[in-house]
Order: sequence, then C-alpha cells, then structure tokens
Amino acid sequence: MLTLLFAMIMGAGQLVLSQASKEVFALGGLSINALLTSKWLWFGIFIYGCAMIFWVYILSRFDVKYAYPISSTAIFFTAIFQAIIQRNMPSGSYWIGLAFVVVGLVVLSIDKKI
Repeated sequence: MLTLLFAMIMGAGQLVLSQASKEVFALGGLSINALLTSKWLWFGIFIYGCAMIFWVYILSRFDVKYAYPISSTAIFFTAIFQAIIQRNMPSGSYWIGLAFVVVGLVVLSIDKKI
C-alpha cells in the first residue's frame, strides 16, 4: 500500500513537471530566469523531494525487488491524473499496455505482501 501511495505521488509529480516544462519553454527556449521563477517547476521539485524521502522510508521496510516494480504503477496514475486534470485521455493501446504491467505486478507480488 505504501508503494502505491508513492506511485501516486510520483504520478502527480510527473503531471506538475509536465506543466512546468510548458511554462519554462513557453518563450521558445530555456532560460535561467524561467527556471528560477517557475512556480510549477518548484512545486514539482518539492513533490519529488517528498517522494524521495518517502521512497527511502519504503526501502527501509520492504525488499527493493518487491517495492520497485510496484512503483512502476506511477505510469498508471499519471495517465489517470492527466485524463482527469488535463482532459487528455490515453489511447486504447496505452490502456492495454498498462493492463499487462498490472498483470506482471500481480505475478511478481504473489508470494510477498507489500
């Protein structure tokens, strides 16, 4: 459950950094001023910092070979958050690919509760 929460935080972080990239590169290029003044970028860095601390905690409690695959569900949460917030629905083939990821995660976690 902790790793799924971590994946949700990472998914949200990806969406925030996506918005930051649009803001930072809005004028056609990268500038130091844009990096330093982007609220979205600083918010994304904050989210990733919190996620890193949370990840270290998770690794202190679970074997990395079980925790890391579950963290890959961040791609699922990113797609869900993007569909809800940006109203940008992924394609059917994307969802099929995610279904394979979920099936793989179930197989990996059969003998270990996370």
